[in-house]
Amino acid sequence: MSDAAAPAAAADATGEAHKEDPEIVARWYQLEALERAMSGNTVAFLDTGAGKTLIAGLLLRSYAHRVRKPARDFAVFLVPTRVLVEQQARVIEAHTDLRVSKFTGDMGVDFWDAAIWRRVVDDAEVLVMTPQILLDNLRHSFFSLQDIALLIFDECHRAKGNSPYACILKEFYHPVMNSRPRGPLPRIFGMTASPTDSKNLLQESYSKRIVELENLLNSKVYTVDNESALSEYIPFATTRIVQYDDYIIPSNSHNHIKTCLDRLQEKETTRQNSTTKFLKASLQNIYIKA
Repeated sequence: MSDAAAPAAAADATGEAHKEDPEIVARWYQLEALERAMSGNTVAFLDTGAGKTLIAGLLLRSYAHRVRKPARDFAVFLVPTRVLVEQQARVIEAHTDLRVSKFTGDMGVDFWDAAIWRRVVDDAEVLVMTPQILLDNLRHSFFSLQDIALLIFDECHRAKGNSPYACILKEFYHPVMNSRPRGPLPRIFGMTASPTDSKNLLQESYSKRIVELENLLNSKVYTVDNESALSEYIPFATTRIVQYDDYIIPSNSHNHIKTCLDRLQEKETTRQNSTTKFLKASLQNIYIKA
């Protein structure tokens, strides 16, 4: 049975060589996020392109001793779409030597019974799947959440309402967490580029959503607050203003276009300023690296 005890710091003691050691190429904030994830449930709130999946790969390596067969435990990597199942499985295979199995709805998994799933988990060390598959398996008691050593949520901001992500946590994780004595639970690692789908939330609503996400995943958010700290690694969009002569465009068209451009620029400036203020205000009590 699995528990949330911190894994050994050494990722793997097999001595088998990888094509490329991710620990060598990992950036400082990825290693910092990894350290947080190894010591407790964590949500990595980092921009697109920041390399969140590499952090997940490093974390999986740190759990290799827990999931490598003949161990009963295994790791589950949840992704919201079938395309991402293939994509994330390739990344895990590139950065670990763990046996990875992929599962999507079009494989007919809805018709599998407990015996088939038992053979699956007896062989696989990392299961990459869409969340509905895990939810259905838990509801049918084909395997238990307590058998999962590490549970990874890609695009974890989708965990809300009655979504499969949210149901997994509400129906199976939280009842065990709130039981006395508490049973074993998997380590949780969430990844997101934004804690909400909406870009127009007020600061109060934005802060509330972050707290809701932390509570639902029983995790703490890790992020890098200073955008300039990531600019060395991630290409951020920059605003470039191009001047043109009024006479090139007929006056009636020019006035309309100029009004639209002014409004567009004002909205973009407001959005950038608001996002920065929201994040700084919302994350004051959350792990932040300046």
